[in-house]
Amino acid sequence: MRARPESVSNPRTDLQQNVRTRFALMGHFLSTQRALVRIGWRATASETTPHNEAMRHNLANAIGGEYPDLFIDFSKVKLSVGDLYVPTGLQVSSASAKSLNLSWQHEQGTNQGGNDDLLMIGIYDAESAQGFTQLGGATRQQQSAEITLPDNWIGRTVEVFVFMVSGMALTDLNNPAHISETLYGGSIQLND
Repeated sequence: MRARPESVSNPRTDLQQNVRTRFALMGHFLSTQRALVRIGWRATASETTPHNEAMRHNLANAIGGEYPDLFIDFSKVKLSVGDLYVPTGLQVSSASAKSLNLSWQHEQGTNQGGNDDLLMIGIYDAESAQGFTQLGGATRQQQSAEITLPDNWIGRTVEVFVFMVSGMALTDLNNPAHISETLYGGSIQLND
């Protein structure tokens, strides 16, 4: 006869707390960017969900520090994966107390993406743990976009992420050729 195993319903070892903290940190961040993750990871999520694929990748690559001092390394975050060209020369600046200006370069007539590719924008405020997304904020050929944020975002420091989606393929986002990698726009202080 075997002895009944001891019941441990909530182990609190450092290793388990490390795993839980990593999952909580990244899980909350990705939940604020859910609309972008659904689009950006759809092409690679054949066996699982886009959220699970994004979580797997970002847990392995975008968490820094040692428990209990873990943090998200925003420069390594991926809200999308694919083969479409990323916008080149991305510049992000604070246009006013609650808006951002984004600009990039696009050489028309080259094989570096279509003129009608759509810009997907993710914005995150780490201090308040709030996110903002804009789907199709501009086309590649426009080479600029202005994003107006809610009034209560005035003066915040935000992290900016962008990627492109082929305008001709909005109905077929299961092909990685129609989605670009994520491009980190940096940490920007909104002007007061």
